Amino acid sequence: AVVSTQSGHYGRGIAYTLLRHIVRLHLLMKVIALTLFLVAAFGWTQARFQDDFEWRFAGPGNGKHCVQILEPADPHTWNDNYFCSKHESINAGFRWSYAGPIRNMRCTQVIEPSDPHTWRDNYICVPHSSPLHLRWSYAGPIGGMDCIRWYEGADPHTWADNYLCAQHYSHFPGSLPSWPSDFRWSFAGVPGGYDCVQIREPADPHTWNDNYFCWRKNKGNPGLRWSYAGRIGGMKCTQIIEPSDPHTWRDNYLCVPPNSPYNFRWSYAGPRGRCIRWYEGADPHTWADNYLCAQHYSHFPGSLPSWPSDFRWSFAGVPGGYDCVQIREPADPHTWNDNYFCWRKNKGNPGLRWSYAGRIGGMKCTQIIEPSDPHTWRDNYLCVPPNSPYNFRWSYAGPRGTCIRWYEGADPHTWADNYLCA
Repeated sequence: AVVSTQSGHYGRGIAYTLLRHIVRLHLLMKVIALTLFLVAAFGWTQARFQDDFEWRFAGPGNGKHCVQILEPADPHTWNDNYFCSKHESINAGFRWSYAGPIRNMRCTQVIEPSDPHTWRDNYICVPHSSPLHLRWSYAGPIGGMDCIRWYEGADPHTWADNYLCAQHYSHFPGSLPSWPSDFRWSFAGVPGGYDCVQIREPADPHTWNDNYFCWRKNKGNPGLRWSYAGRIGGMKCTQIIEPSDPHTWRDNYLCVPPNSPYNFRWSYAGPRGRCIRWYEGADPHTWADNYLCAQHYSHFPGSLPSWPSDFRWSFAGVPGGYDCVQIREPADPHTWNDNYFCWRKNKGNPGLRWSYAGRIGGMKCTQIIEPSDPHTWRDNYLCVPPNSPYNFRWSYAGPRGTCIRWYEGADPHTWADNYLCA
């Protein structure tokens, strides 16, 4: 009887242990399934550091947007080392310093304790708005991060195990797809060469299970999400409505992140602007004239002009090769009608706007003031979009940081020492 009881307890113990493993496996499968659904439905993807950047120890070669990694005190051929983007569309705004961190940037110390050649004050820096959060290791790659080896074979001071690392991050805005050329609609599944968000209305029986809105694979994920049950909190949403369709097409929305450059508009009565047709031939409820529209969009924050090298001031009209915003004060008689602040034509439009009558609502504005000038120079502002990476500062008493001089020689009111800085 004792043996029988022990056997019963032993059998129940095995059954209980087996049941716990089955439950855990079931939960794991649900998590995996949910993750796959979110990736498929919402296009959640992350970029890899190694896919976008590379180390070069023999010159920049065909690297894009390179920063030279130089330590003048080190004799071991550091003059030809570069850290580069692999893609023309991605400019991370890297800056290198061999003399301490750079002000107003997010900097990571690049150190090799075994190297005697002043490798304790070297930093690689990115703008504060950058999606890159870097870490340095002089003892091999960091677990759980994407790492790129910085190797200089000619340097004997243990440079074989040094890595620059980053967390997974969203694609740089610079690689976002252009509107409308890099997007397409599909009513027959995911097309080759594209990533997509599924556009579905479960209550509609007319084959909406295979409809997708897509963008080219070689572009960044624009962060599109679809909802058939109202707006998605914290996102910028456009209602997708067809009044003639009885299958609950009044609570459907296409959403983008709140700082997205895309400002979509929907039309169920033909195109209005630059549009892409959303067509489901099997649906009889007038889906032949439905369009998603937006302003033309081709320049990206990633291709924005670099500060200060891609900007310039002009007091004699628009210079060749540049786009500009006019800087004028109608009350000032000293030839302010031909003054411009400019950026290179081959760069994206930074969205600058000028006001001589106070701040511009919904923008990030910097006051441009000259206290010695009596011609109403107290209500003038240079403004940028609220999500702009530029954080300008104005000085009417000489440069403070990295600056561009705003000079009008014909104005006698001390405009020789005025600077826009960032």
